[in-house]
Amino acid sequence: MTGEWIALVFARWLNFVAVAGLFGMALFPLYVPEAARGAYLAQRTMRSLMIVGGALTLASTFAWAGAALVNMAGDGSALWDRSAWLSFLFDTSFGLAWVARGALAIAIMLTICGTRGRSAFAAVVALSAGLLISQAWVGHVASLAAPARWGVTLAYALHVLGAGAWFGGLLSLAIAMKGPRAIAASERKTAEELLVRFSSVGLAAVAAIIIGGLINMLAHGAFTPEMLFASSWGRALAVKVALVVGMLLLAGANRFILM
Repeated sequence: MTGEWIALVFARWLNFVAVAGLFGMALFPLYVPEAARGAYLAQRTMRSLMIVGGALTLASTFAWAGAALVNMAGDGSALWDRSAWLSFLFDTSFGLAWVARGALAIAIMLTICGTRGRSAFAAVVALSAGLLISQAWVGHVASLAAPARWGVTLAYALHVLGAGAWFGGLLSLAIAMKGPRAIAASERKTAEELLVRFSSVGLAAVAAIIIGGLINMLAHGAFTPEMLFASSWGRALAVKVALVVGMLLLAGANRFILM
């Protein structure tokens, strides 16, 4: 493992966590009951996390692009080379995707800092969804032929949007149910309706993650023993499957036991 590769992996994962969290947190007030929405929006923690998430999204988007450039060039000095950047952005098949990603990251940060209200959350949902889906265009999907590319992009969209709705929704649920201005314990009906709605969205999110993942596996031909057991991709897939099983157990326990 080289330093360039480690930086690339770290930037990519930080970007995914930040953008997925923003997507789920901005989506949360659009589907919860009115009373729960008020408790959520009144929390300073929510506002602080949105700002931190926007800053991390912006920083990690540009860090990922820089790490990708260095990894491709094989030389850290490429970061300060204007011609290397121009070639990276405008002479490669994925360069325009990086231009679009940078614009989306900037727009997310400006929206979080500059606007309030339900329309702002809807805008962050749309922008962060675009940024999540665009991750497919700067990976192996960009090298696929047109029909397969759009099919795998759709699968990737289901996968990452489901993950964002689940992950960011969990953060938002914790914020709405805890803290000095959270839903009061006496407001049982509001709390029950909030949990029912979140549970329904959570089940849909887990289903989207599984469906998207299965389509991606088929596209990779991952049902061959060689791909599953003799490659790093297959071993990473095994870890992801184990995590999804854990998600299913948590979702089932919440839906059929705790609720």
